[in-house]
Amino acid sequence: TGSLRGATINRLTVLLRHWTWADEAMARFDRELAGGWEYDNDPQANNLFGAYYQWCALLCGFAEAALEQGLLSPSQLAALGPDLEASLPVLRACRQVLVVIPASRENHPRIVDLLRDQQTLNRLRRIHGAFGDALHEERASRELDVLDA
Repeated sequence: TGSLRGATINRLTVLLRHWTWADEAMARFDRELAGGWEYDNDPQANNLFGAYYQWCALLCGFAEAALEQGLLSPSQLAALGPDLEASLPVLRACRQVLVVIPASRENHPRIVDLLRDQQTLNRLRRIHGAFGDALHEERASRELDVLDA
């Protein structure tokens, strides 16, 4: 049906596990951001924001699953579509930074450059919230179904 309703319990469990990791990464990133940072040309400036790359890599997995595997309902996907379309290149680039060990640090997005655009961060938070809401609603619905049985 293009929603979580058709997901098996095993699939839902895996999605909730990954969601938990994404939520933890976002919380770590928020703590790092609240701690303050200063932009400079030092390549070490990126080291403070590993949580951002982890958060984005996990959101990338959710975004691709939503688009390719029908993770969300058509109405949920329509509401999230513009944010997904605008954010997917950034999410993929961050996933690459996290999982691919390059020969040099050239051609990698720097976190401080990505954060200059407040719209990007707002889109990521909307995407994060939409996936979390969908997962929590489905889990609650299944818990009610079990109680009703």
